[in-house]
Amino acid sequence: MQVLIVPDSFKESLSSSKTALAIEKGIKRIDQTIKIKSIPFSDGGEGAITVLENFGRGKRISCTTVNPIGRPIKADYFLFEDRSTAWIELSQASGLALLSKDERNPLVTSTYGTGLQIKDALERGCNKVVLGIGGSATNDAGAGILEALGGKLIDKKGNNLKKGGEALGTLDKIILPKKWKEIQWQIACDVDNPLLGLNGASTVYAPQKGATPKEIDILEASLSHFANYAQKEWHCSIDQVPGGGAAGGTAAGMLAFFNAKLFSGFKLLAQHIDLEKHFEEADLIFTAEGKIDWQSLQGKVPVSVARLAKKHYRPCIGLTGSIEGPLEKLYQEGFSGVFNIQNGPISLEESMSNTAYLLEETTARIFAYYQNIKSL
Repeated sequence: MQVLIVPDSFKESLSSSKTALAIEKGIKRIDQTIKIKSIPFSDGGEGAITVLENFGRGKRISCTTVNPIGRPIKADYFLFEDRSTAWIELSQASGLALLSKDERNPLVTSTYGTGLQIKDALERGCNKVVLGIGGSATNDAGAGILEALGGKLIDKKGNNLKKGGEALGTLDKIILPKKWKEIQWQIACDVDNPLLGLNGASTVYAPQKGATPKEIDILEASLSHFANYAQKEWHCSIDQVPGGGAAGGTAAGMLAFFNAKLFSGFKLLAQHIDLEKHFEEADLIFTAEGKIDWQSLQGKVPVSVARLAKKHYRPCIGLTGSIEGPLEKLYQEGFSGVFNIQNGPISLEESMSNTAYLLEETTARIFAYYQNIKSL
């Protein structure tokens, strides 16, 4: 028997690699003879570089850049062996995890550091960039990326805009970079939130980045002003593009600035490592993420894994710290079962500090049950 483990991370608790290890330990506790293939995965954002490093062809590159509030850091990206393509993980330089809770403020945080990483890759000769977006601390519609690549955002007085999402409200003119016009841009994104509105970048994601209700209104107005500029100057409608709201509107901004194309991050990454062949070889599949809910249906790792399992007629078990229905839709996508890892009344803090143990325990119980059923 062969088990395939393809989990995402439990954000702010357990990486995808450690998640996979905990599930593996749970299986081995029941049966040491089981063959296990672990592929810690990502929806194209956080964790993509590790997946590519483990299964892709190329190498991790470290470069000097800055974090979302301008503090100098070192950050990595992946350079494919043909040296013409780079996979940039936005969270490496512009991620929420890089800031303390007191530092989180999407009014001023910027994607400039991610732009410096892209510039480094382009200066090495890349002509294709895959930008995996997810886990950002920003709400600047990718304005920082544009600046790092030589573009300018100017107010009515002729001054360069300050960095951050709030400053977009004073935008009067954008000067696009003269270089890099022939670059092919792919945005790896697995949410369908638009730039604006009740399901948009500011309303849905800015609160977790530190924004207050009043600041959300400011950010919404700033992104609306930016979208109006794009429509007026470039005849580019970006306010309701599915996925345009990802990473604080970075997807919409890259579409406007560089005519970037949006793709499923899971599918792009899966293609690069030929993930599907591992489903053909497996008898049982485990996947996991910190939360499985209606947003997972947009293409998050667990549901994408379940869909592939269904395609290959394989049973698929989903493990999570929090489940929100309707569960019927999750089962329709290919899950054989979705299980919460809590083993009794427990606080969020306790759960997050004991995630590995809870995953191992839950996996052991489920796998023991699975083997008993198979033996009947």
